[in-house]
Amino acid sequence: MLSVRPVVRPALFVAAVVLLAGSACVPPIAFHDGIPAWAPDAGKVEWRVGYQYLSAFGADSFDFLGLRPATPDFSVGYLTPGMRVGLDRRPLTAELGLTSAIKTEGGFSALFGGEVGLGYNDPKINVMFRPSLYLVDVYNDNESGTGVDVAPWGQVSMLVGNGYRARGLNLAVGGRASEYGAGPVAFVGVSLRPVDIRAELSYMLPVSYYASGRVLTIGLTAAAPTKSEPSLGQGYP
Repeated sequence: MLSVRPVVRPALFVAAVVLLAGSACVPPIAFHDGIPAWAPDAGKVEWRVGYQYLSAFGADSFDFLGLRPATPDFSVGYLTPGMRVGLDRRPLTAELGLTSAIKTEGGFSALFGGEVGLGYNDPKINVMFRPSLYLVDVYNDNESGTGVDVAPWGQVSMLVGNGYRARGLNLAVGGRASEYGAGPVAFVGVSLRPVDIRAELSYMLPVSYYASGRVLTIGLTAAAPTKSEPSLGQGYP
């Protein structure tokens, strides 16, 4: 039977345990989402799924979606299915979406939440500010059993890209921050219409007294349907 516990289960970190332990530190993690610096056309829906590979260095033992590495250096993979819908693009833009992080080893555990994007789309440059809130943790393993918890985890991204309708490679750079870490993020995307393939790279450093070490994450995301391309001679709407 599913149970909603009165305390937050550690979806990424056991915040309550960290506060009690005092000396414990966690890596400066922020989740990848596979979303570039542009939003879909108004009313258009984009689905995606990604695989992210996280490597932590120099951090104390902690709980990552129920997985508890015992060494300061370790690696773990996670999946990131999601979707988003465009709200407007003339040229100010907005989107709403669902996002997730699903552990790929050591039993099932997943975070689910939402994201909102606000920005500016232009044929030559696009800018997107995107906060995310992962709120629900669903898990099933031998140690913790089966359950559902409210496990809030917030982060924010800021990206600048080379244009909403850039031909060839679609590039974006910027930063991402969570309660424990912050650092640079880079995207490289290529359109294989109707699918986009996006590579994502981030490097996080601690921004909290309770964080230590550093985290490198690389990932690959496939998304479809992708943004529409203009017809020959068509201008930006």
